[in-house]
Amino acid sequence: MSWSPRASGRRRVLTVVDGTPPPPVAGAGGNEMNFGRIALGVSAALCALRAVPALAGDAADGGAEAATEIVVFGRGEAKIGTAHAASEGSVGGSDLLVRPLLRVAELLEAVPGMVAAQHSGSGKANQYFLRGFNLDHGTDFTTYIDGVQMNLRSHGHGQGYLDLNGLIPEIVAHEDFRKGPYRADGGDFALAGAASMTTIDGFDRPWLSVEAGSYNSARLAAGGTIKGLGGGDLTLVGQARRYDGPWENDEHLRHYAGFAKYVRGLGEGTLGISFHAYHATWRPTEQIPERIIGSDVCTDVFCSPDPTARGRTTRLIGNVRVSQPTWSANVYAQYYDWAMYSNPTYAEADGTSAQIDQYDRRWVTGLAASKQWQLADTLEFSVGTENRYDHIGNVGVNRTKARHLLYSLGRYQVEELSGALYGEATWKPLPGLRLTGGLRGDYYHYSVRARDAAADALGTGKGHDSIVSPKFSAAYVIVPQLELYANWGQGFHSNDVRGAVNGDTPVPVLVSGTGKELGARFQSGTFSLTGTYWWLNVDSELRFVGDSNAVEPTGASRRHGYELVAFWRPLPWLALDGNYTANHSRYDNGERIPNAFENAASAGAAIVLDPWEVSLRVRHLGPYPLVEDNSVRDHGSTVFNARAAWKGRKVEIYGEVLNILDSRDKDIAYYYESYIPAFDADGPVEGRLSRVIEPRTFKIGARYTF
Repeated sequence: MSWSPRASGRRRVLTVVDGTPPPPVAGAGGNEMNFGRIALGVSAALCALRAVPALAGDAADGGAEAATEIVVFGRGEAKIGTAHAASEGSVGGSDLLVRPLLRVAELLEAVPGMVAAQHSGSGKANQYFLRGFNLDHGTDFTTYIDGVQMNLRSHGHGQGYLDLNGLIPEIVAHEDFRKGPYRADGGDFALAGAASMTTIDGFDRPWLSVEAGSYNSARLAAGGTIKGLGGGDLTLVGQARRYDGPWENDEHLRHYAGFAKYVRGLGEGTLGISFHAYHATWRPTEQIPERIIGSDVCTDVFCSPDPTARGRTTRLIGNVRVSQPTWSANVYAQYYDWAMYSNPTYAEADGTSAQIDQYDRRWVTGLAASKQWQLADTLEFSVGTENRYDHIGNVGVNRTKARHLLYSLGRYQVEELSGALYGEATWKPLPGLRLTGGLRGDYYHYSVRARDAAADALGTGKGHDSIVSPKFSAAYVIVPQLELYANWGQGFHSNDVRGAVNGDTPVPVLVSGTGKELGARFQSGTFSLTGTYWWLNVDSELRFVGDSNAVEPTGASRRHGYELVAFWRPLPWLALDGNYTANHSRYDNGERIPNAFENAASAGAAIVLDPWEVSLRVRHLGPYPLVEDNSVRDHGSTVFNARAAWKGRKVEIYGEVLNILDSRDKDIAYYYESYIPAFDADGPVEGRLSRVIEPRTFKIGARYTF
């Protein structure tokens, strides 16, 4: 993917005054890189690379202006004259670090309106919510890391499966985001939005971080950069983490991740070679029937009705990227091995086990490239290509009991090849006016082969599909502080190709959607405000089905809503941010869309008074229907998190409190049929199932910089 616009520079702190970034800081030592004075609200384990407002302390010379500077990554950057939509934005690594985190995927909550929840163990991909979508595990929101798409198609658990658990927070240098299908370089899974994370090029000094906390949580991480190796720099980062959680059945998460990146100059640009490695095992506690809570079967909200559930993931990604002033190219390869035993319905109507064993083993290779031309002072043109091949050698599901095989529900080998070409032109016919038009074409070829009789009975075959997606954007600078935007575009998401060859209920391979947006951006000094009204129509929705632990296509849907996003530095030592979004979501027949939330909001405050740093954040997910007729609803959730840190010259000590008010709100709730034989005397029962937010959690950590 080519839209990640900025080079991943060495992890340096840049001072931004009045929203305008200065030149990069030179040098590697001295007062310029005094992390104890300029990194904001950071956790020791996450300490030098996440973003929002980070604030600088007094300058060594005691100058009045220097003493009031605030280090701001991303949110303070001037976007007027460069952004294509009001809903586009950027967040720097320091902005992410200031956020207290329970799960690493919560880094995506820096995208205004995004909520990352969890209905299973910490090793499983998160449940995402954005713009009135229950995105499941990533179906209509895509994420790239250094140009590598992380969403997995035709996955063993869910289409577009977006697992960011292997991401080490310290390596994130920058996160760019956009919403809606308005740019030509946005393809599969990008209907609702997309994020692009850029990793760091290096650290100025090696570091070691240690953390411990509630529910037997612990983390050990370390990193550093070998400079001048073959004319470039080699960065190495490692992480080990454990967590049991509050559940009756200890989660027993064991997580190991590693990152290596080599960067050197190449002509006028750079060559970057990176490698990610991740392995995890865990014991998930999923959503439980609320009717059994308080019974002998389930004494409280933390019970685990099926203690035999398990999960594991192994993921290896290698990536080579060449970036030049007018072109870039990226080639990557990925190995992935995942399996999970889960039990969303617990038992069949005859009392036999409903546990399932889902699995996925694949190789993925990809190539992306783009080229830009400045044809005239007022005309720019770019072309690009995005290509990917998934060799899914073993994917399917088994019916099991206590992890022992009962019978197969279908084992497959899937081949999926896609290629895309796109072009985009930006014309400036008048001062302050920018018009951008784009066109993207995608072609998919697939083959589904049965590896057992169950799969053969459901259907096999091969085929192809294609789609053309036009885009248009207009931006007009009214005055230097105010820009207006209008956007229209078509996009798509792919469906699991096993569904395309299903003999009984075949589904289309590519599902289109149309988005529209009107917005405005105001920036003055240290204050910025964006407002957006948007519409998004999708030709087919996805619905969770409890008895198969799968998602199925349903009817077309219509959504519209608005967003307000603000950032403000009212005082030299204080930075505030907040956003609110509301939406209206319906199927074409007028029925409600289950789990389509109606509003969401988040806000944060960061205070830096050297050597102390304090940050507080609140996240709210509004109410949503659980069934189409709106007769059963969930009231949503609200969570407060905080962190505080003391920073010395080489040592940082920090603490975090997550879910400060010890809320018992639900991370996610569903309504479907389940059966607990020891409790349900009359057979399966339709009802609410949910997973509670983890209770108040404490963390304390330390980081030492050598």
